[in-house]
Amino acid sequence: MEDFDDQTMDARLGEVLRPGMKFSHEYDFGSTTHLTLRVIAQEQRQIKGKDVRILARNDPPSFTCTSCGKPATQVCAECIYSDEGCLCDTCAAGHECGEEMLLPLVNSPRAGVCGYTGD
Repeated sequence: MEDFDDQTMDARLGEVLRPGMKFSHEYDFGSTTHLTLRVIAQEQRQIKGKDVRILARNDPPSFTCTSCGKPATQVCAECIYSDEGCLCDTCAAGHECGEEMLLPLVNSPRAGVCGYTGD
């Protein structure tokens, strides 16, 4: 990864990133989530009456239940750190850590971290 001056936030995204580039980001809301990202493509469009400055989208990962292999819908905030915390609704109902440790498995790198529910 290329090193950039991480002392300023004054740079425009289009001036810093380009297709094919990998970069890292630390997402911090009390507990840090370290991300490694890759720019796949860049697209410019004109929308009448509206200016679009940043358009970004990630492809949602698919997770399987670590107990039965079905699609996971929930994550245990305790077990996620040992790569065993993704659960389907059926397996989550009997999970040993209890209902209070379960969070919805949302399309975010913060899923399972610090009570993050996607809101």
